[in-house]
Amino acid sequence: MTRPETTPTVRGTVRVDGADLRWARLGDGERTVIAAHQGPGGPSRPPWLRMLAETPGWNVLSLELRGTDGTLRPDEDLGDRWYPRWALDVARAAEALGEMSYVYAGASHGAVVGWHLALDRPPALRALVSVVGAPHGRDGSPTGSPDAPSGWEQRKAAVRDRRLAEEVFASMRPPTSDPVRLRRRAKARESYLAGLEALDPDALPRAGIALPHLRTDAEVTDELRTIALPVLVAGGMQDRLCRPDDNLRAAGAVPGARLVLFQDHGHTTLLDEEPEPLIDQIRLFLAHAASTSAPDRRPDPEESSPCL
Repeated sequence: MTRPETTPTVRGTVRVDGADLRWARLGDGERTVIAAHQGPGGPSRPPWLRMLAETPGWNVLSLELRGTDGTLRPDEDLGDRWYPRWALDVARAAEALGEMSYVYAGASHGAVVGWHLALDRPPALRALVSVVGAPHGRDGSPTGSPDAPSGWEQRKAAVRDRRLAEEVFASMRPPTSDPVRLRRRAKARESYLAGLEALDPDALPRAGIALPHLRTDAEVTDELRTIALPVLVAGGMQDRLCRPDDNLRAAGAVPGARLVLFQDHGHTTLLDEEPEPLIDQIRLFLAHAASTSAPDRRPDPEESSPCL
Protein backbone atom coordinates (compact mmCIF):
# COMPACT_ATOMS: atom_id res chain seq x y z
CA MET A 1 0.00 0.00 0.00
CA THR A 2 1.35 3.43 -0.93
CA ARG A 3 0.73 6.27 1.51
CA PRO A 4 2.05 9.81 1.15
CA GLU A 5 4.45 10.90 3.88
CA THR A 6 2.23 13.63 5.33
CA THR A 7 3.27 12.80 8.90
CA PRO A 8 6.14 15.02 10.19
CA THR A 9 9.39 13.08 9.76
CA VAL A 10 12.88 13.70 11.15
CA ARG A 11 15.81 11.48 10.15
CA GLY A 12 19.28 10.90 11.53
CA THR A 13 21.84 8.36 12.70
CA VAL A 14 22.92 7.29 16.17
CA ARG A 15 26.25 5.69 17.04
CA VAL A 16 25.87 2.47 19.03
CA ASP A 17 28.87 0.26 19.80
CA GLY A 18 30.66 0.93 16.52
CA ALA A 19 27.61 1.02 14.24
CA ASP A 20 25.82 4.06 12.84
CA LEU A 21 22.15 3.10 13.07
CA ARG A 22 19.75 5.03 10.86
CA TRP A 23 16.54 6.25 12.46
CA ALA A 24 13.43 8.18 11.51
CA ARG A 25 11.00 9.83 13.89
CA LEU A 26 7.47 9.86 12.45
CA GLY A 27 4.85 12.10 13.99
CA ASP A 28 5.19 14.59 16.83
CA GLY A 29 3.25 13.17 19.78
CA GLU A 30 4.82 13.26 23.24
CA ARG A 31 4.75 9.49 23.81
CA THR A 32 7.05 7.20 21.83
CA VAL A 33 6.73 3.84 20.11
CA ILE A 34 10.10 2.42 19.08
CA ALA A 35 10.27 -0.08 16.21
CA ALA A 36 13.32 -1.80 14.70
CA HIS A 37 13.38 -3.71 11.44
CA GLN A 38 15.45 -5.11 8.60
CA GLY A 39 15.33 -4.32 4.91
CA PRO A 40 16.26 -1.79 2.25
CA GLY A 41 14.56 1.53 1.82
CA GLY A 42 15.35 3.29 5.06
CA PRO A 43 13.68 3.31 8.48
CA SER A 44 10.70 5.49 7.46
CA ARG A 45 9.44 3.14 4.76
CA PRO A 46 7.11 0.61 6.51
CA PRO A 47 3.50 1.72 5.78
CA TRP A 48 2.07 0.37 9.03
CA LEU A 49 4.52 2.47 11.05
CA ARG A 50 3.54 5.63 9.18
CA MET A 51 -0.10 4.86 9.95
CA LEU A 52 0.73 4.18 13.61
CA ALA A 53 2.51 7.54 13.80
CA GLU A 54 -0.82 9.23 13.04
CA THR A 55 -2.12 8.12 16.45
CA PRO A 56 -2.87 11.28 18.47
CA GLY A 57 -0.34 11.84 21.23
CA TRP A 58 2.23 9.36 19.88
CA ASN A 59 5.29 9.38 17.66
CA VAL A 60 7.16 6.42 16.14
CA LEU A 61 10.96 6.16 16.39
CA SER A 62 11.90 3.67 13.67
CA LEU A 63 15.39 2.13 13.83
CA GLU A 64 17.17 0.18 11.12
CA LEU A 65 18.89 -2.90 12.53
CA ARG A 66 22.66 -3.26 12.54
CA GLY A 67 24.04 -4.95 9.44
CA THR A 68 21.18 -3.96 7.12
CA ASP A 69 21.14 -1.70 4.10
CA GLY A 70 22.70 1.64 4.97
CA THR A 71 24.30 0.55 8.26
CA LEU A 72 27.66 -0.89 9.22
CA ARG A 73 28.10 -4.42 7.88
CA PRO A 74 28.75 -6.99 10.60
CA ASP A 75 32.43 -7.81 11.13
CA GLU A 76 31.57 -11.31 12.29
CA ASP A 77 28.73 -13.79 12.25
CA LEU A 78 27.22 -13.64 15.73
CA GLY A 79 25.04 -16.68 15.08
CA ASP A 80 22.60 -17.14 17.96
CA ARG A 81 23.68 -13.83 19.49
CA TRP A 82 22.23 -11.58 16.79
CA TYR A 83 18.87 -11.00 18.45
CA PRO A 84 20.41 -10.14 21.85
CA ARG A 85 22.77 -7.78 20.00
CA TRP A 86 19.87 -6.06 18.27
CA ALA A 87 17.91 -5.79 21.51
CA LEU A 88 20.91 -4.14 23.11
CA ASP A 89 21.15 -1.76 20.16
CA VAL A 90 17.51 -0.72 20.69
CA ALA A 91 18.04 -0.08 24.40
CA ARG A 92 21.22 1.91 23.88
CA ALA A 93 19.87 3.87 20.90
CA ALA A 94 16.79 4.79 22.94
CA GLU A 95 18.94 6.05 25.79
CA ALA A 96 21.22 7.99 23.42
CA LEU A 97 18.20 9.67 21.86
CA GLY A 98 16.78 10.62 25.25
CA GLU A 99 13.85 8.20 25.40
CA MET A 100 12.95 7.82 29.07
CA SER A 101 9.77 5.82 28.49
CA TYR A 102 8.67 3.94 25.37
CA VAL A 103 6.58 1.11 23.97
CA TYR A 104 8.39 -1.26 21.63
CA ALA A 105 6.47 -2.47 18.55
CA GLY A 106 8.00 -4.83 16.01
CA ALA A 107 6.92 -7.00 13.11
CA SER A 108 8.48 -10.29 12.01
CA HIS A 109 12.24 -10.06 12.74
CA GLY A 110 11.58 -6.79 14.55
CA ALA A 111 9.06 -8.52 16.81
CA VAL A 112 11.63 -11.17 17.75
CA VAL A 113 13.95 -8.34 18.78
CA GLY A 114 11.11 -7.12 20.99
CA TRP A 115 10.77 -10.45 22.81
CA HIS A 116 14.47 -10.40 23.64
CA LEU A 117 14.13 -6.78 24.76
CA ALA A 118 11.16 -7.61 26.99
CA LEU A 119 13.09 -10.44 28.65
CA ASP A 120 16.13 -8.21 29.24
CA ARG A 121 13.84 -5.36 30.41
CA PRO A 122 15.73 -2.07 30.04
CA PRO A 123 14.30 0.42 32.57
CA ALA A 124 12.57 2.66 30.00
CA LEU A 125 10.60 -0.13 28.28
CA ARG A 126 6.91 0.08 29.18
CA ALA A 127 5.17 -2.46 26.90
CA LEU A 128 5.64 -4.76 23.91
CA VAL A 129 3.64 -5.10 20.68
CA SER A 130 4.55 -8.26 18.73
CA VAL A 131 3.21 -8.45 15.17
CA VAL A 132 3.69 -11.73 13.25
CA GLY A 133 6.84 -12.48 15.23
CA ALA A 134 6.12 -14.60 18.32
CA PRO A 135 8.80 -17.16 19.26
CA HIS A 136 8.43 -20.33 17.21
CA GLY A 137 7.45 -23.66 18.74
CA ARG A 138 10.11 -26.31 19.24
CA ASP A 139 8.27 -29.61 19.61
CA GLY A 140 7.86 -31.40 16.28
CA SER A 141 7.93 -28.20 14.25
CA PRO A 142 10.26 -27.74 11.29
CA THR A 143 9.63 -23.99 11.49
CA GLY A 144 10.97 -23.98 15.03
CA SER A 145 14.24 -25.67 14.11
CA PRO A 146 17.31 -23.44 14.46
CA ASP A 147 18.38 -24.73 11.03
CA ALA A 148 15.12 -23.81 9.28
CA PRO A 149 15.29 -20.86 6.87
CA SER A 150 13.59 -17.67 7.98
CA GLY A 151 11.33 -15.56 5.80
CA TRP A 152 14.10 -13.03 5.36
CA GLU A 153 16.56 -15.72 4.30
CA GLN A 154 14.05 -16.87 1.71
CA ARG A 155 13.88 -13.31 0.47
CA LYS A 156 17.68 -13.14 0.20
CA ALA A 157 17.66 -16.36 -1.83
CA ALA A 158 15.09 -14.80 -4.14
CA VAL A 159 17.24 -11.77 -4.96
CA ARG A 160 18.58 -13.29 -8.18
CA ASP A 161 15.69 -15.70 -8.87
CA ARG A 162 12.54 -13.94 -10.12
CA ARG A 163 10.48 -17.15 -10.09
CA LEU A 164 11.39 -17.82 -6.46
CA ALA A 165 10.68 -14.18 -5.62
CA GLU A 166 7.15 -14.50 -6.97
CA GLU A 167 6.65 -17.73 -5.01
CA VAL A 168 7.86 -16.19 -1.75
CA PHE A 169 5.61 -13.16 -2.22
CA ALA A 170 2.56 -15.33 -2.95
CA SER A 171 3.25 -17.67 -0.01
CA MET A 172 2.82 -14.81 2.45
CA ARG A 173 -0.58 -13.73 1.12
CA PRO A 174 -3.75 -15.85 1.29
CA PRO A 175 -6.34 -15.56 -1.51
CA THR A 176 -8.67 -12.58 -1.44
CA SER A 177 -11.38 -11.16 -3.67
CA ASP A 178 -11.46 -7.77 -1.94
CA PRO A 179 -10.80 -5.19 -4.70
CA VAL A 180 -9.10 -2.77 -2.29
CA ARG A 181 -6.76 -5.46 -1.03
CA LEU A 182 -6.05 -6.63 -4.56
CA ARG A 183 -5.04 -3.11 -5.61
CA ARG A 184 -2.82 -2.77 -2.58
CA ARG A 185 -1.38 -6.23 -3.18
CA ALA A 186 -0.36 -5.23 -6.70
CA LYS A 187 1.44 -2.17 -5.34
CA ALA A 188 3.06 -4.27 -2.59
CA ARG A 189 4.30 -6.72 -5.20
CA GLU A 190 5.92 -3.91 -7.18
CA SER A 191 7.56 -2.58 -4.03
CA TYR A 192 8.71 -6.05 -2.99
CA LEU A 193 10.36 -6.82 -6.34
CA ALA A 194 11.95 -3.35 -6.49
CA GLY A 195 13.32 -3.89 -3.00
CA LEU A 196 14.89 -7.16 -4.04
CA GLU A 197 16.71 -5.44 -6.87
CA ALA A 198 18.29 -3.02 -4.38
CA LEU A 199 19.10 -5.68 -1.79
CA ASP A 200 22.61 -6.92 -1.16
CA PRO A 201 22.04 -10.60 -0.29
CA ASP A 202 25.12 -10.57 1.94
CA ALA A 203 24.06 -7.48 3.87
CA LEU A 204 21.91 -9.30 6.43
CA PRO A 205 23.16 -11.94 8.85
CA ARG A 206 21.38 -15.23 9.48
CA ALA A 207 19.69 -14.54 12.77
CA GLY A 208 17.98 -17.89 13.33
CA ILE A 209 15.05 -18.02 15.75
CA ALA A 210 14.03 -16.31 18.97
CA LEU A 211 15.58 -17.69 22.16
CA PRO A 212 17.58 -20.42 20.39
CA HIS A 213 18.98 -21.76 23.68
CA LEU A 214 15.52 -23.08 24.58
CA ARG A 215 14.90 -26.55 23.17
CA THR A 216 11.25 -27.34 24.02
CA ASP A 217 7.88 -25.59 24.02
CA ALA A 218 7.79 -25.94 27.80
CA GLU A 219 11.09 -24.09 28.12
CA VAL A 220 9.87 -21.29 25.87
CA THR A 221 6.68 -20.97 27.92
CA ASP A 222 8.59 -20.88 31.21
CA GLU A 223 10.88 -18.14 29.89
CA LEU A 224 8.03 -15.98 28.60
CA ARG A 225 6.21 -16.27 31.94
CA THR A 226 8.91 -14.05 33.45
CA ILE A 227 7.90 -11.05 31.31
CA ALA A 228 6.33 -8.43 33.57
CA LEU A 229 5.11 -5.97 30.95
CA PRO A 230 1.85 -5.32 29.09
CA VAL A 231 2.08 -7.35 25.86
CA LEU A 232 -0.03 -7.38 22.71
CA VAL A 233 0.44 -10.35 20.36
CA ALA A 234 -1.03 -9.95 16.85
CA GLY A 235 -0.91 -12.33 13.90
CA GLY A 236 -2.62 -13.75 10.84
CA MET A 237 -4.55 -17.01 10.80
CA GLN A 238 -2.96 -17.96 7.46
CA ASP A 239 0.61 -16.99 8.42
CA ARG A 240 2.98 -19.84 7.52
CA LEU A 241 6.04 -18.26 9.14
CA CYS A 242 4.62 -17.15 12.48
CA ARG A 243 1.72 -19.55 12.91
CA PRO A 244 -1.37 -19.08 15.08
CA ASP A 245 0.00 -21.71 17.48
CA ASP A 246 3.13 -19.63 18.00
CA ASN A 247 1.10 -16.53 18.80
CA LEU A 248 -1.23 -18.46 21.09
CA ARG A 249 1.68 -20.06 22.98
CA ALA A 250 3.37 -16.72 23.56
CA ALA A 251 0.21 -14.88 24.63
CA GLY A 252 -0.79 -17.77 26.88
CA ALA A 253 2.56 -17.65 28.65
CA VAL A 254 2.81 -13.91 29.41
CA PRO A 255 0.66 -12.84 32.37
CA GLY A 256 -2.08 -10.45 31.26
CA ALA A 257 -1.12 -10.54 27.56
CA ARG A 258 -3.64 -9.66 24.85
CA LEU A 259 -3.96 -11.79 21.70
CA VAL A 260 -5.53 -10.76 18.38
CA LEU A 261 -5.59 -13.13 15.37
CA PHE A 262 -6.90 -11.87 12.03
CA GLN A 263 -8.69 -14.21 9.63
CA ASP A 264 -7.67 -14.12 5.94
CA HIS A 265 -4.24 -12.67 6.73
CA GLY A 266 -0.74 -14.03 6.20
CA HIS A 267 2.71 -12.88 7.26
CA THR A 268 2.80 -9.49 5.54
CA THR A 269 -0.77 -8.53 4.68
CA LEU A 270 -1.38 -6.88 8.07
CA LEU A 271 1.59 -4.62 7.42
CA ASP A 272 0.93 -3.30 3.91
CA GLU A 273 -2.28 -4.73 2.45
CA GLU A 274 -4.89 -4.16 5.15
CA PRO A 275 -3.19 -2.62 8.19
CA GLU A 276 -6.21 -0.66 9.43
CA PRO A 277 -7.59 -3.43 11.74
CA LEU A 278 -4.11 -3.99 13.16
CA ILE A 279 -3.58 -0.29 13.81
CA ASP A 280 -6.95 -0.08 15.55
CA GLN A 281 -5.92 -2.86 17.95
CA ILE A 282 -2.51 -1.32 18.61
CA ARG A 283 -4.12 2.03 19.38
CA LEU A 284 -6.43 0.42 21.92
CA PHE A 285 -3.42 -1.24 23.49
CA LEU A 286 -1.44 2.01 23.54
CA ALA A 287 -4.29 3.73 25.37
CA HIS A 288 -3.91 1.06 28.05
CA ALA A 289 -0.10 1.35 28.09
CA ALA A 290 -0.32 5.13 28.43
CA SER A 291 -2.05 4.69 31.78
CA THR A 292 1.04 3.05 33.29
CA SER A 293 3.53 5.20 35.14
CA ALA A 294 6.79 6.25 33.51
CA PRO A 295 10.25 5.68 35.05
CA ASP A 296 11.11 8.48 37.46
CA ARG A 297 14.79 8.70 36.55
CA ARG A 298 17.27 8.13 33.73
CA PRO A 299 19.42 5.00 34.31
CA ASP A 300 22.87 5.74 35.70
CA PRO A 301 25.46 5.04 32.95
CA GLU A 302 27.61 3.38 35.61
CA GLU A 303 24.92 0.77 36.22
CA SER A 304 25.01 -2.57 34.48
CA SER A 305 23.96 -2.85 30.84
CA PRO A 306 20.17 -2.71 30.31
CA CYS A 307 20.39 -5.82 28.12
CA LEU A 308 22.66 -8.80 28.59
